[in-house]
Amino acid sequence: MKNSSNKKLTFMVGIPTCYGGESLINTVKTLRASKGVSDFRIVIIADRTPIKQSIKDKLEKMGVKIYWNEKEGSQFKKLKQLINKCNEDVFIFTQDDITFDKYTLKHILSKFSENPKSTMVSSTILPLSPITFFESIKTSETRIHDKITKRWNHADNYFASSGRCISFRTKHIKKFRIPETIVNGDTYLYFENKRLNGVHVHQPLAKVFIRCPQRLKDEIGPSSRYQYSHKEMAKYFDYDLKKEYKIPRNVLVQALMEEFVIHPLRTTLLVGVVLLLRIKRQKNS
Repeated sequence: MKNSSNKKLTFMVGIPTCYGGESLINTVKTLRASKGVSDFRIVIIADRTPIKQSIKDKLEKMGVKIYWNEKEGSQFKKLKQLINKCNEDVFIFTQDDITFDKYTLKHILSKFSENPKSTMVSSTILPLSPITFFESIKTSETRIHDKITKRWNHADNYFASSGRCISFRTKHIKKFRIPETIVNGDTYLYFENKRLNGVHVHQPLAKVFIRCPQRLKDEIGPSSRYQYSHKEMAKYFDYDLKKEYKIPRNVLVQALMEEFVIHPLRTTLLVGVVLLLRIKRQKNS
């Protein structure tokens, strides 16, 4: 019954990019290798760095529709364009360097099918095997993040919202305010869904794999933006965000201890990296 329900839901996958590199090919290949779903569209909106013709040819052979913006814009500008191009039941938003499990799309659609009131489905974000030592530290952080997500408020929290793979009923997300200048977009989408009385559900079986940052300097910008997230969200939402941001201490400690038992050195160094990034955080522009 679930498979037949899944087939009734049409969906589109949207990918914004400003790099247009080889990683796009891998992302699309893993999407096209999906099992248990009917045909679907993949749409890419790109700017800044032109996609090489060789890459474009491979993507188009896999049925990808590519649009180019002459004027560069933010990720949310491209997100808004993608939403406007989606006429399917479900809009799945991802990035240009993600590896999808072959059943991820099926599991996402099953959540929408099982719960007709659901408007937003979040996925499980897991790390690929690390290449550098610093990346190995960040893989521990990704696993801790996943543990916290699943145990905090029955997985209904802003930690669950990740632009690596996040899905919406199209009719619902078309009602969203999409400010082009937003910095903490993933968090914003979670709270905007909540503002419109949407229902968020987490799908632990919908797994995608990411390459974690390989150098400390690559983390300074993203970490700084995250640290100012609460202040930025307060400009758009007037309910008690302090409560929304407060991770239960027992959940945090348990997640840290579980990772420490498996990877004691990485977890210890991760604490040091987090403290260092707080010291080095950039000014909020």
